[in-house]
Amino acid sequence: MRLRIGVICAIVLGIALAAGPLKADSVAIQNASFETTNPLTFGGCGTGCAYNYGPIPDWTLNGTGGSFQPGPTYYTSIPDGITVAFSSGGSISQVLGVSLLPDTTYSLSVDVGNRLDGFGSGTAYSIGLDAGSTLLNSISGSNSTITPGTFQEETLTYTTGSTVTPGDLSIILGSGFGQSNFDDVRLTTSSTSNSVSAPEPSGLLLLCMGLFCLALFVRRSRAKSQLSGATS
Repeated sequence: MRLRIGVICAIVLGIALAAGPLKADSVAIQNASFETTNPLTFGGCGTGCAYNYGPIPDWTLNGTGGSFQPGPTYYTSIPDGITVAFSSGGSISQVLGVSLLPDTTYSLSVDVGNRLDGFGSGTAYSIGLDAGSTLLNSISGSNSTITPGTFQEETLTYTTGSTVTPGDLSIILGSGFGQSNFDDVRLTTSSTSNSVSAPEPSGLLLLCMGLFCLALFVRRSRAKSQLSGATS
């Protein structure tokens, strides 16, 4: 019985200690999946398909681009919602209104598509993260490496030190001539600091439960030791 209580206490305490500092936060992105659109004034591209040539709400459009509801002729599924952004020979960008934090890793993920009908296949795309006018990191590729009719998640990371580059963070989605389709833009952060952060409420509750179990186990062990000594 004593061993069983000890094992339970160790498990609860371990969960509590593990649950505290592990946390990832999301940076707010407006119209991150491009579902908010201006009227899609162009059709005639197949069942369930419509598009416009921008602007895209909450994003800055440079070059040719806009909002696109592709329908099954072009994609077997859409990562989030029914609308994606398209860009041809330009970029789609957004200033996030927040600056870098020290000792933090930033992960920017974007779903990039390759149309089922082959239009624009082989178009180069790029994904960048800026602070002010400074490029922090970028990745690039060709949508020809993506299975036709699908989207593929592409992710870049950037880690700050104790001092950071000034300026508001910006996301830049670029495209070569052809067509690139983007959807479901996400930016998350996680601390790289060695200092122990305060546990979240759920972790704190588990920690208290673990300490209570441990105290109960110690008290029970002492009581049994005293009882054994008195009867010996």
